[in-house]
Amino acid sequence: MIANTLLGSPLFAADAGRFFPLLYLAAALVVGALVIVLVGRWRKGSATLGPSASDELAQYRALYERGAISEEEYKKLRSLLGGEIRKNLDVPGKAPPPAADKVQASPPPADEPPATGIRPT
Repeated sequence: MIANTLLGSPLFAADAGRFFPLLYLAAALVVGALVIVLVGRWRKGSATLGPSASDELAQYRALYERGAISEEEYKKLRSLLGGEIRKNLDVPGKAPPPAADKVQASPPPADEPPATGIRPT
């Protein structure tokens, strides 16, 4: 009696020629999604294998304080690594000073107030 019920179910009634290819397709999609997730994690993790720029700068600072490198070498390394740190933190670099010809000079102070009686500040 149980055998007749199981054999009469829609799952057994379905043609195996249609069911198994769909099952294989679903399994392939799941495996593909898993591979994409694992590759993404691997790519993000591989970037942090070496020391960061701030760690390197701290190491060079210690070398400079011990006298292993000169002040000139330390300043060069600091400028290189400082740019890399600013780039990683998305901090804008130092703005260049304004050019002397573009700076507007303030008007010379007048002894008497203007005709309106209001002195600019």
